[in-house]
Amino acid sequence: MKSAAYSPNPGPRSTWYGKGLARAALLIALAALVAGVAAAFGIARDYGYLHASILSGSPGGYYHALASRLAERAKRGNGALTVVSTQGSIENVNRLRLGEGHCAEMFGLIQDGTPVPAAANLKLLGRLPDPESLLLLARSGNTFHSFADLRGASIGIGPKESGTAHLMRQLFDDADLRQLEVHFSYHELSEQAELVAQGKLDLAAFVMEEDAELLHTIMRQQGLDIVAPDDLKGLIARYSWLSLGTIAAGRYDLVRPTPAVDKPVARLATLVVAGPCARRADRIALLVLLAAELPGFVRSNPPSATSSATDVPLTAEASQFFQNGQPALADLFFPWLVNILSPAYWVYLVMAITVLFNGMRGYSRFRLWRIDAAREKLEALLKQFVDTGVTHTQMREVSANRPIDTEKQRAAAETLFQQLLHLRIRCRRYTTSLVTPMGDEMYYRYQESLIDEAITTLGSLLQNNKR
Repeated sequence: MKSAAYSPNPGPRSTWYGKGLARAALLIALAALVAGVAAAFGIARDYGYLHASILSGSPGGYYHALASRLAERAKRGNGALTVVSTQGSIENVNRLRLGEGHCAEMFGLIQDGTPVPAAANLKLLGRLPDPESLLLLARSGNTFHSFADLRGASIGIGPKESGTAHLMRQLFDDADLRQLEVHFSYHELSEQAELVAQGKLDLAAFVMEEDAELLHTIMRQQGLDIVAPDDLKGLIARYSWLSLGTIAAGRYDLVRPTPAVDKPVARLATLVVAGPCARRADRIALLVLLAAELPGFVRSNPPSATSSATDVPLTAEASQFFQNGQPALADLFFPWLVNILSPAYWVYLVMAITVLFNGMRGYSRFRLWRIDAAREKLEALLKQFVDTGVTHTQMREVSANRPIDTEKQRAAAETLFQQLLHLRIRCRRYTTSLVTPMGDEMYYRYQESLIDEAITTLGSLLQNNKR
């Protein structure tokens, strides 16, 4: 068998800095991309990333007034929050639930106790710091002193899909109050106040924040007063999500005292909910808006309890926001990224990458160990042809006087030569592999140098025996 002289550097060899330059360029490009995204879409500076809509309630009501203030604040910060007028809480829930397919609306304000189906996929962002009050208004000088006095009364309960209408039907569906046979009718808020003033309705029900401008207006203009049944406290005690509040005397008119005395009223929380269309960055932006507009928003959250009918879980980012009083850094600077994965998942991703890199390093060391073990085995076979007690340089010197006596020995030497060549090629492939961590190349190159020594020695032995 004829063997050609061997050169320790067969074929072109990649430069040592090729892979390093490629990796450095990739890291720089990724860093520039992240910086660009953060600069262009970060919401730390303003609300420029926010483009959403919020379902409020009837114009003139507290929901609509608050939503309008939030929209104005977002606009000053280069954001866009569109206020959508609705009939109230029930309509808000239905529109958010049905909007999953076309994503028309993202947020809504609803009163606690509003039924929310579990399949609606709505999320709770928090509750407003000031509760709403259930006010029953009648003409001044009315004789409604207890619930028994409401027998057969006609009551306007707001628009059909309002939270007020739902709450009144729910309360008067109580076994004790059902026998009163009150008559409900649906009206716009201003309209039902006029009907009470004209004597066409006995009472009008309103659920809103007690300082709402609409309440001041209708009570002054229509001459209405608050009905506070003596047994109201007993009714409120039956519902854990209702609480007892007081409207101070003269709250709506000091000259013509309205109310004339302190009046107890039922109070309930207002909840801010997000629909399936609202992404994490949108939810964070609205939380920031609410905290800026309502100083007590963070302090009054998270809600300690809500009605069992309003089964809406608090979002993870809202819980974190209330704990820290501000968004996480990732939410501030990388809204596009948190829309893909929440910061918690990014932590897991970094952990996964760390584990992957450690796995790559472990795998690289395993391959290096196998290269070293194979080289040691082949060198042991090489030393069978020459003195085993000398270095490679000495082996090459004595190999001239140590001929290979038989064809069998020469065939074994040729086979050994090919095995060393294959081992060196394998080692070179591992050196330039992307799986090999940066910095581990020197270990493979050291193995290459040892294999080159063995190949040179065996090649010298084969050349000398051709003579």
